[in-house]
Amino acid sequence: MEIGGFFPYSSLQEEENNYLERMCPGADDILHLMSGRCAIYFCLRDIMLTDKKRVAYLPAYTCETVSGCFVKAGYEIYYYDFDQNLTPKFDENLIPKISFLMICGYYGFSTFDTDFVKKCRKSNVVVMQDTTHTAFSPAYPETDYVAVSLRKWMGVISGGLAIKRKGMFNVSPIPADEVHLDIRRTALGKREKYELTDDESLNKESADAFWKAEFMLREIFDIQTGDDDSLQAILHYPIDDSIEKRRENFAYLLKNLPENPAVRPIFTELPDSVCPMFFPFLVDDRDALMKHLADNHIPPKVYWPVPPFIEIENYPGAQYIYSHVMSISCDQRFGITDMQRVVEVFKDFAVGK
Repeated sequence: MEIGGFFPYSSLQEEENNYLERMCPGADDILHLMSGRCAIYFCLRDIMLTDKKRVAYLPAYTCETVSGCFVKAGYEIYYYDFDQNLTPKFDENLIPKISFLMICGYYGFSTFDTDFVKKCRKSNVVVMQDTTHTAFSPAYPETDYVAVSLRKWMGVISGGLAIKRKGMFNVSPIPADEVHLDIRRTALGKREKYELTDDESLNKESADAFWKAEFMLREIFDIQTGDDDSLQAILHYPIDDSIEKRRENFAYLLKNLPENPAVRPIFTELPDSVCPMFFPFLVDDRDALMKHLADNHIPPKVYWPVPPFIEIENYPGAQYIYSHVMSISCDQRFGITDMQRVVEVFKDFAVGK
């Protein structure tokens, strides 16, 4: 079976996991939405009730669906660049010009400058953290809103959460799109059967349904609510076991992957506070490595293509990341034996090069 791919339905624990309180303690209001971009847009609609300036400062390295929320909302947008450690290069001269700041981590690691965030808040800039890449780590406390998508962490069809730290949301969600949810149910159901049977036809059918739902969501996302089954899955997911397995797998890869100056891990340490999402690299010949991994049933990830809203040549750090970054799975479905297989495949690539 392949090492990677999106999640099927997951086994749940009987007791609640206290996810919401653990990740964002003391928040006043939390809503479950159909997707992460629905959650961002929901928070944004609430912010717009008082934000008349509507100038956002967003990461230049981001998903199209993140910046797309602000385009849809009519915000003027500035972007910040990155270095090759995925550390943001904030411009303090922009603080008087903006009314909104988006911060986030990548692949489980948070690298943003907290002093800059505090300066923004002192200047009455609204701060939102997108924790989609750091969903199993506590959110940074110095923010006004938190939004997350959990579909990269567990098998749910509606993975969005919108969190307001102080006060209640003053907007209400609209009903979920049932056609979209049904397509996601099909994708997860077929993926579950694939992981039980190793039937590649089911793997293809699940992937086709997954991408059908993804492209549909780009057209229909708004402030749609999530489904009850997904919320219960989020609240009963075995998070502690998942964190332990992800950290074990990441640590094994970090210790045992062959050194190769053309294939460079972005993060070379694993702090106690970090739960990895994937294991990311910067790769000189990315296409060759991705083909090698795919041929060996280790489908790599590329997050993301350059969003159409960004003139990427103005952000050389982010431009480099977009064209060189890739990652592999190290999540809770897999163990050390699987990671050993990953290491051998990387060794074969190094020899072949």
